Amino acid sequence: MAKLTKTIELMERIDKMIARKATGSPQELAERLNISRASLHRVIDVMKFFGAPIEYRISSQSYVYTCDVAFYCGFYAKKLSGEELQAVNGGFAKFKTLTNINTMQGLSLKK
Repeated sequence: MAKLTKTIELMERIDKMIARKATGSPQELAERLNISRASLHRVIDVMKFFGAPIEYRISSQSYVYTCDVAFYCGFYAKKLSGEELQAVNGGFAKFKTLTNINTMQGLSLKK
């Protein structure tokens, strides 16, 4: 478990450095992270395996993302879309909207 945790921590640090365009060369990045170049390449390979669009640009001497991405590792509460919300509560949200419309028009569903 400790190896997994360390890899995730390294991925988070590398992600932040790439976002700041501050990785430097592979040797410099490995030194900043206090790991070997081989370990750095293994971590970057893991990131690529999980879909990170990483490449090294010789012109800027830095790793970069080739498109905008965000790295998240963990469990987060997901905000439900309208369709998902209706599926979860059986469409009650739509019924409530219709009730509000009827109330605004002077109609009432209460008997």
